[in-house]
Amino acid sequence: MLSTYRAVFRAPGSAAFASAGFVMRMPIAMFPIGLVLIVSARTGHYGFAGILSGAYILGAVPGNPLLARVVDRFGQRRVLIPATITTLVASIVLAVLLTTNAPDWVLVVPAFVAGFSYLSVGSLIRARWSLVWAGRPELSTAYSLESVLDEVIFVIGPVLATLIATTLDPVLVLYVICVFIGIGALWLARLRSTEPPPHPVGTPAHRSAIHERGMGALTAAGIGMGATFACAEITMVAFCSQHGHRALSGLCLAMFALGSAVSGTVYGVRRWRSSVQQRFALQACIFGVLPMLFLAAFSVPALAVCAFVVGLGIAPTLITAFGLIERIVPAGALTEGLSWFLTGLNIGYGAGSAVVGGIADAHGARSGFVVAIGAALVTGALGLLVRRRLGASEGGGHTPVGPSEHAALP
Repeated sequence: MLSTYRAVFRAPGSAAFASAGFVMRMPIAMFPIGLVLIVSARTGHYGFAGILSGAYILGAVPGNPLLARVVDRFGQRRVLIPATITTLVASIVLAVLLTTNAPDWVLVVPAFVAGFSYLSVGSLIRARWSLVWAGRPELSTAYSLESVLDEVIFVIGPVLATLIATTLDPVLVLYVICVFIGIGALWLARLRSTEPPPHPVGTPAHRSAIHERGMGALTAAGIGMGATFACAEITMVAFCSQHGHRALSGLCLAMFALGSAVSGTVYGVRRWRSSVQQRFALQACIFGVLPMLFLAAFSVPALAVCAFVVGLGIAPTLITAFGLIERIVPAGALTEGLSWFLTGLNIGYGAGSAVVGGIADAHGARSGFVVAIGAALVTGALGLLVRRRLGASEGGGHTPVGPSEHAALP
């Protein structure tokens, strides 16, 4: 298993950009739950905490695809620095406002701006993998690796955010986030050799990747997944608080991510004969039914176990989704295509965050889990729709990113 994953790092520069991306996207697991912890500590309620977290996530809805399209046109380095500066300024402003007990409505603006300007780091890194391993089996393993790293982040991030928020000052979470983003962005901007080339000036502009066949349904499936994540995570925090163990909420979130990391690691070493469309439909259906296990949780330890099992359905669904996008969209729109699916995740997460906090406050945590189950079932249905739209054959209408410069590697 380890040899399979080591093989993807034979491409020069791959270890560096994978490491930089890992650092820069650590905050994806810290920012939303950090806002929930900060606001709930200040007010004791989860309604506005979910709304503020949703504002941050919803900021990425227009920001991710727009900035990704600019990246495809002008290159990663020219967008990284100005976008990151904007994210850092907005995050610091939000931290200061929280410290001074500013009115709730004022907090929404910097949260939205931070989400808008925070680049879709996963799209940037997956585009680099597509450049160095185009047309090779190692690309599927690289996508699996990225999904596993995402889940490692979601194991570490919530625990770190919860530890800071419950033992130190909750607002410090935002300053730690700024450190991760700043270091990761500067590191990634320096790695020029693996940066996908921008479109030459004067070349015809391609249509938006969202118009490619199947991308609409796939993005909608991302919305369902994002809503499931938000409802499950915020409800787990509320469940732990209602059972008198708020400090253990980070552990339950970590178990959720750990389950995904385990399944993603195993998934990445397999060589699959079925088409990626068939695999995505199957994985989406599995993802759709597993959250029903949350209803079996009657204590915090039981919730942690259920979270781990439910998490097993996450990474394989994400891996097949990214593999499908690489076949659906043209090479020149790959960053945007990847970003659209992540935008779907953000839309769902933001909407779920805004709704489920109030439900958990009014009706208890179990009602929040019911909402998560509904969102997951919708995701499963959309997975079947994606397969129907694309057919059972192996590919969309485009060839993956052109020949890799590392294609001669054994």
